[in-house]
Order: sequence, then structure tokens, then C-alpha cells
Amino acid sequence: MSKSVLIACVIAITIFTLPFNIQTVNSLTPCEVALNDVKPCLTYLWAPPQAKPSPDCCRGVSKVNNSVKTFDQRRDMCICLSTVAAMTTADPYKFDHLPKLCGITLFAPIGPKLDCNSIKV
Repeated sequence: MSKSVLIACVIAITIFTLPFNIQTVNSLTPCEVALNDVKPCLTYLWAPPQAKPSPDCCRGVSKVNNSVKTFDQRRDMCICLSTVAAMTTADPYKFDHLPKLCGITLFAPIGPKLDCNSIKV
């Protein structure tokens, strides 16, 4: 095979697979998807103590809860949510009670001081 044909094949393969590479680069991580899903909960987390989470917040929490099936996915999601919780100034009590107020049994507790490697999720 001549050198020019080989180069043309490499270029053709690169062009053909480019859409797949772009999709991978632009895809969100599971953590980013989860954070988008629970974004409506920010209103509840920073609201006065008597506030209740919105239906959109509860749908987001439920979606995240249903998206993690394996031990590794649950541990990683626990780390994701707990890390973000630690960066907020929201009341830790609200994190603890969010699943209960939404009527959801969450795969693991969430909160700013949780060690996700020490719990069974």
C-alpha cells in the first residue's frame, strides 16, 4: 500500500470517528448529571427551616436515586453529593431530611461530613 493511500485511510477513519469523539468529550459525568437533576433543591436548602422541597426537587432526587444501581455507582454518587454539600453553607439538617420530605428512601445518606467509603451503600 502506498504511503498516500495509507494517509488517506487514516484521515478517512479520523473524520468518520470524529462525531463519536466529540460526543464523548461533551458528555456530562454521572456526577454532573446528578447535580443538574437536584439543582431545584437549592431553593429548599437555602430557604428558612420550615420550608419544604419542591416537586421538581423531589423528582430530581428520585431520578438520581434510581440512576445508581451498583455499589461503585452508589459510592461514587455519595462522594459526589457529599463533596458538593460540603462546599455549601446550607444547614446539614436539611440534607438529612430532604429524602424523607420527598418520601424517598435514598441509597445512602447525604451531607457535608459523610465518609462515603465507610458506609455500606
